[in-house]
Amino acid sequence: MFDSPFAYCPKCGEMVLLDQTRRECAAEHACGEVVCPLGDCFIGTDFGAAREIGGRGAALASRPKVSRRAPSR
Repeated sequence: MFDSPFAYCPKCGEMVLLDQTRRECAAEHACGEVVCPLGDCFIGTDFGAAREIGGRGAALASRPKVSRRAPSR
């Protein structure tokens, strides 16, 4: 059996699981888009956030598409 890490959140007043993303936790506990006091504790990877904040995901998404077909002879 695997026990997920958890901590008390002073924002929502509940124990929250830390094996999710901050965004998933905020949706579950109706926190909205506020500064999370446990923001650095979450271990989940939020791939959507990279595009929103202009991270590497946004750079990769804006690259031109490259054809992977073999050249015709």
